[in-house]
Amino acid sequence: MFEKAKPVWLEGLSREQNCFVAFTCEAVDLKGTSLHVTAATFYRLFINDQLVAFGPARTAEGYARQDVIPLSAYHRDEGNFIQIEVAGYYCRSLSTVKQESFLLAELRRGDEVLAFSGKDFVGRRMYEKEQFTERYSGQRHFGEVWNDLAPAPAVEIPTVTLDANMTVIDRVAPYPAYEEIHLRKADVQGNFAYDSTLPYREKRTSFPIDARWGCFPDELVAFRPYRWIQQQKMTAEMTDSPLPLTLSAGEYALFDFGRIECGFLRFDADVADGADVVIGFSEYCAEDQFSFTEMNVQNVLEYVLATGETKRISFEPYTMRFAVVLVKSGRLTLRDFGVTTFMHDTARVYRPEVKDQKHQKLYEAAIRTFSHNAVDLFSDCPSRERAGWLCDSYFTGEAEYFFFGQSLVEEAFLENFLLYDTNRGELPYGVLPMCYPSDIKALNRAGVDAQVEFIPQWNLWYILEVEDFLTKRGGRILKESFRRSIEGILSFFNEYENEEGLVERLPSWNFVEWSSANDWTQDVNYPTNFLYAAALSAAARLFGVEKWENKAEKIRKTALARSFDGKLFVDNAVRESGVLRNTGNASEAGQYYAILFGGLDWQDSRYNTLRQFVRCGFPVEEIRKERLFVPVNAFIGLYLRIKALLQLEEYQLLIDDVDDFFGEMVEKTGTLWEYRQPVGSFDHGFASFVAPALIKAVENVKK
Repeated sequence: MFEKAKPVWLEGLSREQNCFVAFTCEAVDLKGTSLHVTAATFYRLFINDQLVAFGPARTAEGYARQDVIPLSAYHRDEGNFIQIEVAGYYCRSLSTVKQESFLLAELRRGDEVLAFSGKDFVGRRMYEKEQFTERYSGQRHFGEVWNDLAPAPAVEIPTVTLDANMTVIDRVAPYPAYEEIHLRKADVQGNFAYDSTLPYREKRTSFPIDARWGCFPDELVAFRPYRWIQQQKMTAEMTDSPLPLTLSAGEYALFDFGRIECGFLRFDADVADGADVVIGFSEYCAEDQFSFTEMNVQNVLEYVLATGETKRISFEPYTMRFAVVLVKSGRLTLRDFGVTTFMHDTARVYRPEVKDQKHQKLYEAAIRTFSHNAVDLFSDCPSRERAGWLCDSYFTGEAEYFFFGQSLVEEAFLENFLLYDTNRGELPYGVLPMCYPSDIKALNRAGVDAQVEFIPQWNLWYILEVEDFLTKRGGRILKESFRRSIEGILSFFNEYENEEGLVERLPSWNFVEWSSANDWTQDVNYPTNFLYAAALSAAARLFGVEKWENKAEKIRKTALARSFDGKLFVDNAVRESGVLRNTGNASEAGQYYAILFGGLDWQDSRYNTLRQFVRCGFPVEEIRKERLFVPVNAFIGLYLRIKALLQLEEYQLLIDDVDDFFGEMVEKTGTLWEYRQPVGSFDHGFASFVAPALIKAVENVKK
């Protein structure tokens, strides 16, 4: 850990929102040295103007993960300039925890400390990074606007040592891969003009952003590139324009990376008369016309550039297949345009021999999807959120072990949850956050009394994942480390058991899957009870607690008997005049919960109709004549179906389903999506689970 370094920031600004600070230090010799560094919220490291690293790996509140970065390769004999730029966001999000901004850095050669924060690193406020900007998304932080012409005060703010209460821990996840991708041409070049008739969204966030969550008053925000770009009518003039490419005010260039890339947007340019440039990016759009996808995120950057040569790279990593450069004013010549990737290193990934070309492409798309969503923890998507969600991680964890034969990212992910303080009072005792590291979001769902938002079912998936991590993947965290969190979760659920032992009226955001099944979670939700029984059994196997297994068996039997109506499993029962009555609501996803976790005898003649539906498809209109019914959606219903088909050894059916669902995605973006429809993320971490499922199915079909 750190020997001499102290946490530092600019005096009086450690709790300032969206405050960027550059810390610099000169070094004569970097040979044999390494930089030990961590920061809040994020840092990026430049050595002699070359981007070296972005970090740190995210972790729980009150903790900071230390990166150790070798620097020998960046040494130059004429002296070396170290610059660490730190984003002090100090706002709530779903991708980090809100904490006081700081830098902790130490340059070492072996055991010798050559320079350290608190003595040698001098801070400068980066006034060129506009502070008063809109949120990039509700789940992440603030948008990037860079203004070379922004005035800086004559007097610098002093760098001071902070009394920061934190524990430094090691990075566990592997270090990311950085690869420079250079585009040689613009696919489309043309003109644009303001069109007041074009529709636009003023802001795009998944939920209202208030002062508590973190935002600036609208009157302070001078730049609004997201709104601006939506009302520009773009007219294509030519295609395949090679770089270097000169663009004047009112002209644009559209670039296509050919597949989704995740990383830092970068460009080199000669600016003639000063230029105001807006860059929009999107995971998919029509090839000759830029458009944003249907996702709650403001995918824009803006640069006000001074005259002269400039090299720029975005501070944050973003996700895109297409990017458009629009010149609002001035003129510049683009010499280079591209991305520096930020992803899990796939050099040693397992690549089995796959003879079917479409399966080979799908497997590679799963690898890329995983690599974008497993940098420092498992994330749902690398764009809107970068958030570490439970349940998603259950599926991504299987993919990591299949790809690499180890579970380092999963270890870091689970360790973060172990470090969460369940005594802090934000959530009911024993409950883990639905995603972490994150801040707890206030609940704004009508008709629900809870004051904070959490997903009870995600805690159950946590228990299932922990068992797999420890018993199937050889996870390195000691089993006893999980006892407290698992006991806390089971204690919480125990409070909601009714007279039959089924959990009833669970609070907050109950989630079964993205379909009408989510409207059928009260009062007694049978899919949740099947999942609860599975979690109890997993906990019993881990810790040898017989009463948990006895309870699990009772819940399974009761849920099976209550929910099966002779053909299908019903999703829920409501309490009327003190008596539980089944609603008749039945989801396709609910059938897979029963198959996977209900312990039923699949060959029992009672399930003849269900077997036929699973194998031949659910005839939606026919089923709806007898009951309310909803077919499966992508998450998590499709993935439950895949797991169920593996369990039932319906391998060819699984292959056909995967081909049908994912084939078009692979061709369009080279990644796997959140939904079948072109909405939401086109690069979602849990989807990488299809790779091990597909390979297992293909191998079994060969036998």
